[in-house]
Amino acid sequence: MPSSASSKAFEVGISSASSYALSRIHPSMRGTVHSVFNTSFNLEFDGNLLHVGSIGGPLSCIGLSVDAEEMSSMLGSVRAGDRALLHNGVVRIYSLAGVSELAVADVPRRDCSVRPLSKVMRPGMDIEVSGLLRSLDLLEQTGLPWTERSISAVSALARFSALCFAADEQGDDQVDVDRFQAAERAVHGAVEYLMGRGLGLTPSGDDILMGFGTALRYLHGTLAPKTTDAFFRAVAEELPGRTTAVSESYLQAMCAGQANEDYLDVLALLDSGNYGELPSAFDRVLSMGHTSGADSLLGFAAAFGCLL
Repeated sequence: MPSSASSKAFEVGISSASSYALSRIHPSMRGTVHSVFNTSFNLEFDGNLLHVGSIGGPLSCIGLSVDAEEMSSMLGSVRAGDRALLHNGVVRIYSLAGVSELAVADVPRRDCSVRPLSKVMRPGMDIEVSGLLRSLDLLEQTGLPWTERSISAVSALARFSALCFAADEQGDDQVDVDRFQAAERAVHGAVEYLMGRGLGLTPSGDDILMGFGTALRYLHGTLAPKTTDAFFRAVAEELPGRTTAVSESYLQAMCAGQANEDYLDVLALLDSGNYGELPSAFDRVLSMGHTSGADSLLGFAAAFGCLL
């Protein structure tokens, strides 16, 4: 046990946690601090990442949020490789400054599941979303080099979503087999190209896939689940060992139907038809990471048929 184990323990208050995140950890586990950012950090327990963020930012679908001041204090002391222990519903992080305790057993939980539309999209929703996303000049902000191959990959995603729109109207079983197989091959090629492409702990190509998958499930998950599932199968098949541990955790969550709080807020506005607040919601997504927000919104746009 590190020498800091004998130091005074500081209890850190948790404001909310993702139900999905807590379902992936067990009552007793040993782990480490995996990675530390400017405003948050990740813990790793048996290969599962638990994101610890501040209530000043959106709740991560693979994590929990704590008080902003307490987060600031922890960020001043935790380092990658510090030991962590989960026992009896309490996470203890052992750093040079002492022991931080996060009681995860009885915290407010949020279901971060993407709830698909129960019917076809509201009239005009696609036009409203497309116009707003085009006004953001996402191509100027994306971290993905915008080559012919990148254009081809994102276009393949958009065409796949177009097929899902057709399946929404006709029914999964009525989609032309040859057309579906061609689209399935194209979307698998796009996933293969984009996964792990780019710099950072969540490469730009992965962020595009995450934004696309979130919108795809929202738009088509009820009316065309079989057709839609071809994309998620492609991601699951390509995933092992293809990208960073952080990105892999988020892509797994996306395939399980999970999304971060900022995207859930966007979808809630779409559901309510409150389009006037969408620009602010998109700005909150854009503020995440260096280019992650723009990259994910590029994928989100592709699902709405925007060939940007």
